[in-house]
Amino acid sequence: MKVLSKITLGIVFYLSLLTSFAQSEQDQRLALNYFNQGEYDKAITYYERIYASTPSFNNFNYTYQCYLELNELKEAEKLSKKYLKRNPTELRTYVYLGKLEELQGDEEKAKEQYQEAIKSINGNTRSDKISSLASQFERDGKFQYAVEAYLQGNEVAKGNPYMYNRKIAQLYNRQGKTELMIETLLNLVDLNEGFIMQTQSGLSNSIDFSDEPKKVELLKIALLKRVQLHPNKTIYNELLAWFFTQKGDFNSALVQIKALDKKEKGEGERVYNLGNTCFNNQEYDVAIKAYDYVIALGSDSRYYRAAKSNRLKTLKYKITTGRPYTQEEVLSLREDYDNTLKDLGKNIYSIQLIKELANLNAYYLNDPETARAQLEEALTFSSLNTKERAKVKMQLADVLVIQNEVWDASLYYMQIEKEFKEDPLGHEAKYKNAKVYYYTGDFDWSKAQLDVLKASTSKLIANNAMELSLLITSNTGMDTTIRPMQLFSNADLLIEQHRYEDAMACFDSINKEFPYHSLEDEILWKKYTIERKKGNYDNAVSYLEKIVTDFKEDILADNALFELGELYESHYNNKEKAAEYYKQLLFNYSGSLFLIEARKRYRNLTE
Repeated sequence: MKVLSKITLGIVFYLSLLTSFAQSEQDQRLALNYFNQGEYDKAITYYERIYASTPSFNNFNYTYQCYLELNELKEAEKLSKKYLKRNPTELRTYVYLGKLEELQGDEEKAKEQYQEAIKSINGNTRSDKISSLASQFERDGKFQYAVEAYLQGNEVAKGNPYMYNRKIAQLYNRQGKTELMIETLLNLVDLNEGFIMQTQSGLSNSIDFSDEPKKVELLKIALLKRVQLHPNKTIYNELLAWFFTQKGDFNSALVQIKALDKKEKGEGERVYNLGNTCFNNQEYDVAIKAYDYVIALGSDSRYYRAAKSNRLKTLKYKITTGRPYTQEEVLSLREDYDNTLKDLGKNIYSIQLIKELANLNAYYLNDPETARAQLEEALTFSSLNTKERAKVKMQLADVLVIQNEVWDASLYYMQIEKEFKEDPLGHEAKYKNAKVYYYTGDFDWSKAQLDVLKASTSKLIANNAMELSLLITSNTGMDTTIRPMQLFSNADLLIEQHRYEDAMACFDSINKEFPYHSLEDEILWKKYTIERKKGNYDNAVSYLEKIVTDFKEDILADNALFELGELYESHYNNKEKAAEYYKQLLFNYSGSLFLIEARKRYRNLTE
């Protein structure tokens, strides 16, 4: 009987706990609902009961806010003092008390409460308590008190007198105190050079280098001053170089990095990395200077081989990308490649140079035979791994296409596809093989292969396959003759061969022989791509504008608008015009694939 009695009591106790918990949950929901609806007289009834049973800070806060809204300031004060007595480390409570003094018009007593909160920070105060106090000051718009809280935190921090400097800097920035913000962040690296990443991150988050010239100038002055005051601290030279790269002044960055490399005897590593950064930012002249510096250190330098290779790649991009080039420039570049390969040797370590030289011969010097021989020689390197061998074979097939040996090219593409069936490399080979059939006018077979590739894991290949498949479908099904499409695909092949004038003539012949054909907007698009490749931007824009004006209902209209926006943004540096084109795309082509990117760019340009 006693055992049963104990079990019964246990069940009763458990059920009472469940009931109590359920009641508490219901009270919380009702209290919050009344609070959110502004019915504070009803909410306080619940919050007083909730706080009495669970005196957490969250419940204290809601109860306090209800008293304020009901103008029961004495109750709010009594509540706050009791909470502080019970939780003396919860320094935010002083801010609540100070607010009550302000509401009663006593600014001096309010200041006393705020200062008491800050004075209460000592060596035993946890960092989360300091941060929550400062955050409370910040939420109430009392930025200077928040700064003082963090400064006091720095004072008592053991072994790290700049523990809260990043947060202090953010507050100074919000107050418009730029010089103090900069000094606060620079003090981090003064203490420990390992904080350079945090310093750079804090500065880049606080300064818009493209749109806040006053802040940028203040940072420059501060860095130059520190470089002069601490000539043996190379960290400030490094920060100054970083500053110049953020500003887009890569020449000045190179000066700093070279000086730094000489001081530290860094074997050109920093200069080489800056060269790569310049290349990625299309600052080709500065990149070449950087690589030249590394090369001049001699062949024993760790980065000698890489610098020589990257210098040539950079020079090739400078000559052939987005500008008209002369035959003399390309011939001089080929000579540079030949000399570099003599220096480094033809082997698996120079395979990228060999591929670039073959590309130069095939597409820019109209010498595919030499390109073919170079790639065939590369395939004989015994140490070439399977994937790199397939890439060389792919490039060789591309060369065979421009030599009109399309079936030999097709054979290579099929070999790569078979070997890398589930790899993007295999998908690329399948796409290129489908294009071979497209070039030769076998549109049905080409389309069948393209339709399979629509499911490719590579988004680029899938999109390209879909576009070409759609082009074939749209321009072969309804016509009585496929001749216009045959001429168009032939012109496409001429573009692939970099025979741009011949391609233009072929497109013109379609317009002349088949006026008002459905390919007309596609022809304009191809002409645009040719002019852009040649660096004739004004001509390129005229073709895009014609698409937008005359073919606004067709599939390429949104492409044309996006390209116009991109050209005016990046090439002409006309933000207003660029934003106008992005806006047209947003308003008129809601189903466009460019919608998300266009919206992002429009906001960046107009905010």
